Amino acid sequence: MVDQLVESGQLDGLIRPQVLELLGPPDGGPYFRDWDFVYWLGPERGFMSIDSEWLVLRMGSDGRVSEYRVVRD
Repeated sequence: MVDQLVESGQLDGLIRPQVLELLGPPDGGPYFRDWDFVYWLGPERGFMSIDSEWLVLRMGSDGRVSEYRVVRD
């Protein structure tokens, strides 16, 4: 599901309230502090699920989503 969200470009240019409406409050805690929004997705997909997957978003200087990706810790 997150792959479709990322690939669709639906997050492009959203402002903070729109991100919160779509995804809810971030739950990243201390992880990935250089990103503005961090969402835990669950254990990484694959045979050996050692790490977790996260959706991270960065806001640009214009207050809109400028970058996002799925990362692993």
